[in-house]
Amino acid sequence: MTSRYYFGFVPRPDRSLPRPWTDWLRLFLVAALVFVASGVAVFKEDLHRLVTCNDGWPDTAAWSAGGECVGLSDAPYDFEHDAFAPALHVIDEQNRAAADRCAPDGTPVVVGVLMTMTDRETGGRAVHELEGIAAGQRRANGTGCLHPMRLVVANIGAYGEDNDGLEVAQALADRPDVVAVAGLGLSRQRSAEIADLLAGAKIPMVSDLITAEGFDQTGSAADHPAFDTCSPDITYSRGIGKDYFYRVAYRNSVQIDRLAKIITARPDFVMVPNGGSDPYTCTSLPMVQRRFGDVTKVRFDADEASTVPQTAKRLCSSAKDVTVMYIARGRDLARLLFSIDEAFSSGQCAATSVTVVSTSDGERIRAQEDNPALEDLRGKALRAPSLANGRLRALMALVPGADRQRADNPGFADLVASFTEAGFDAAHLDDGWGVNAYDSVTTISEALRTLPANRPVQRSEVNTAISGFSSVEQAVRGAGGPITFDNSGNRVDDHTPVVRICPVSTRGDQPLRARTLPAEPGAIPPC
Repeated sequence: MTSRYYFGFVPRPDRSLPRPWTDWLRLFLVAALVFVASGVAVFKEDLHRLVTCNDGWPDTAAWSAGGECVGLSDAPYDFEHDAFAPALHVIDEQNRAAADRCAPDGTPVVVGVLMTMTDRETGGRAVHELEGIAAGQRRANGTGCLHPMRLVVANIGAYGEDNDGLEVAQALADRPDVVAVAGLGLSRQRSAEIADLLAGAKIPMVSDLITAEGFDQTGSAADHPAFDTCSPDITYSRGIGKDYFYRVAYRNSVQIDRLAKIITARPDFVMVPNGGSDPYTCTSLPMVQRRFGDVTKVRFDADEASTVPQTAKRLCSSAKDVTVMYIARGRDLARLLFSIDEAFSSGQCAATSVTVVSTSDGERIRAQEDNPALEDLRGKALRAPSLANGRLRALMALVPGADRQRADNPGFADLVASFTEAGFDAAHLDDGWGVNAYDSVTTISEALRTLPANRPVQRSEVNTAISGFSSVEQAVRGAGGPITFDNSGNRVDDHTPVVRICPVSTRGDQPLRARTLPAEPGAIPPC
């Protein structure tokens, strides 16, 4: 018997009997399946974003990448990380109330906040960074405000092969209402690529935490850096964010010079991780060798915790006062201090004393860890008996200009007021991330206050205003002190503060808050 269909679904035209509508059903179903399959193929990415990582329908501003949520949030969406929810709810409230205390005819602006919420090198400090951003917005929209500031938070997730940082930055750049970007995260190659992308869109950036050499508009040319030990595919050696990038953090070369004035003696060792993929270390090592000579390198594997205690044994092998320059990431510092203390306690450390001198990422020891194992190590390090009796000393440069109010930084009181009014714990300012985040937003806010209130703000106008903060008379009143920039976009100041970490009490169940004392050239204070 002859089939009623060609190919099993197209009705034959030579059928003599009346054709019911059901004869066309197979063809319709096949056509519908082809249409849906084509749509899925063409709009696969949009559909993926539509059904993942969002708090509302139909929203595609956030999506899943590398197993986590990335993208944009106008607040309060927290990218499925509860720790950030309180700060994002504050930002959401401040976004909605932005115009309440501004000039009646002030034109609103949107400032992007680009950050990593989950990279392993941030720990709990990323929450403090966002809190500092929120405090900066609160201050910006207060007395004297001309342009109501609203924030959009861009989370790039953790740095890595699956990182969608460039796509997130592109989504931020594609928003025509974004006039500037604060934040920008860690000293990484991907950060350099993001800065170049945003500069291509002529968006001014004020970075809060990037300190490595090369990460300015000229590739840190004035510091004469060396990149020989860094990865071969880097681009930051040529500079980043040409004409549009500024940073309020003290770069590592300035930190190292300041530390050298504090300790005066040549370090016995410099502690570095294996490999050259981390710009924070690979650009600092040549600076240390140039400043002190050929210091003996002691290496450890940043991916293998057991190598840190082995390194501690090496540092303890000399029967004298030992000084080690620590230029690795702060994640491993507590483990090192605890390992040295264990060696002292067990009689296995021949050194009469060990002084660990760290660049600014060592401040991580001042922040509560979100990883219980790391927090336990931090507690053991800060309660170490050898830290209390002075056989173990820890000195570190600060990433902001100050960790407390002094005579030259009255803006710190403004930060504390905004921070506590927003409901945040002032102890979160200790590690410096909240301070610099606040200062990055404050720098943008001060630029906006120079622009007329009654007309729309252009990105180029904000950039020109920021570049004008180049002298003492035009300095931004930052929480860490006056902020001015050189022609490379670096903060102009060679007085990076250095502090000594002192032990905490062994009693109490409150989060550990490290005590610090300011150190001066040739004068390390006793705890």
